[in-house]
Amino acid sequence: MNQKPIWKPTGNPFVDMGQEMMAALARVDSLEDLTIEAIENLLPRLVNLYFQQAWNKTMYSVFPNSPLTNPATKHRQQTYLDLLRHWLSLAADLQGGVIVDTACTACGNPAQLYLSRTFFPMADAKGGNFQSHNVTGMPFCGACALAVQFMPLGLAKVGGKLALPQFSDADAQYTWSEWCWRRTLVSETTDATGPVDAGTARAANAFFALIERLLRESAGCEIPDSSITLYLFTNYNQGPDVELHYLPTEVFRFIKQAMAPSLQRAWRQVVRRGYVRKSREIDPKTLDEGEQLKKRTNHVYEHLLHDRSISSYFIDHRQRRPVSDWRLFKAYLKEVHGMNEQRLESLRDLGNRISEIIRNKRKRLLALERANRKGEFVEQLYRLSKDAAAAGQDRPLITFDELVQDVFPHDPEKYESWREVKYLLLFRVYEMLYDELRADTEWTTSDESEEVTEEVTR
Repeated sequence: MNQKPIWKPTGNPFVDMGQEMMAALARVDSLEDLTIEAIENLLPRLVNLYFQQAWNKTMYSVFPNSPLTNPATKHRQQTYLDLLRHWLSLAADLQGGVIVDTACTACGNPAQLYLSRTFFPMADAKGGNFQSHNVTGMPFCGACALAVQFMPLGLAKVGGKLALPQFSDADAQYTWSEWCWRRTLVSETTDATGPVDAGTARAANAFFALIERLLRESAGCEIPDSSITLYLFTNYNQGPDVELHYLPTEVFRFIKQAMAPSLQRAWRQVVRRGYVRKSREIDPKTLDEGEQLKKRTNHVYEHLLHDRSISSYFIDHRQRRPVSDWRLFKAYLKEVHGMNEQRLESLRDLGNRISEIIRNKRKRLLALERANRKGEFVEQLYRLSKDAAAAGQDRPLITFDELVQDVFPHDPEKYESWREVKYLLLFRVYEMLYDELRADTEWTTSDESEEVTEEVTR
């Protein structure tokens, strides 16, 4: 008869991260394979790691007043190790020492102890003001209490806060845990690292920096599509706080493609355009991208997190050139906005035909760039269509079917924003005519102020 597994997914981000890190350190493939014996061997290793200077400093914002951080505690390392072993004994006997009619907050098994913020981040503070019968903290079983002690190994530093990413896909979460495990091995040998540092206190910048680093350093490992919730928290005695940031599956799928070796450079070009400048002049002190990541808001990252378009960042109005690579722009429109292959190719072909008209009639490009309302955009397409007819093109610039299916679809299954169509057309025009436009001084500069205002406020 198979023994019932002690650890299982709970949905609680702190507990689940701890369990994943236990499995990573124990070198087992699933939580079901975790055994009491395997975890018992990990406890001295965990205690030694947490008393390293870099890790111990982090514990003040994770487990305040615990033996890890309280200098008044005698024999701190042994005290903490004994506590972990006690909780492990409770995990080994889930029916032992249970609190009558009380379930574990995380997994629903019978509770065996109460934990405050000292040992479980964001749990109720001591004093019992929010608990019945004036008890201290929240009820947990020994297995979940112990798992949370491994949770810091899967965190990242974001300024003065700590970040815990929760992936909706279990295999994607496993990849994060494995990545953190490799860093833990470095910590054990160098005594100088602690949690991975995102390099910035700005939440959106940190979120994407961590994801991009994970994908880059896990190259060759297929990470499944997944949504991600980032818990950004601090558990200091003064001012414990938590904020949530959510990355949809379609955005993660796009970032995975953007981090492919053949597209990384193109993606960095788009990202660099998202950093907010204090003036139109480039500040030489912030040319380094690491410094910009640290100090400046990035609208590309912010827009992706808040379901706003980044299509305008794929083109440079001022220099009239495409930014990045068509494959990257196509991946964005396809994955994030749901444009299918047929529609993308149809619109790209339309861009080819428009380019032929603009090659001989440059003023149409300026008018198309300045179309900031749908009606203005429709008018410019109408004028371009008349130009095509006057030039004797073999076919209409836009057929009726193309108009209603690709340019302005009325299908609720299709992404309908006309702005994405405009930016796709401009991308193709700039791509086709860049050398000619650059050599023609009369038409090399458009009004950048409209572009910047649109990107920031849209």
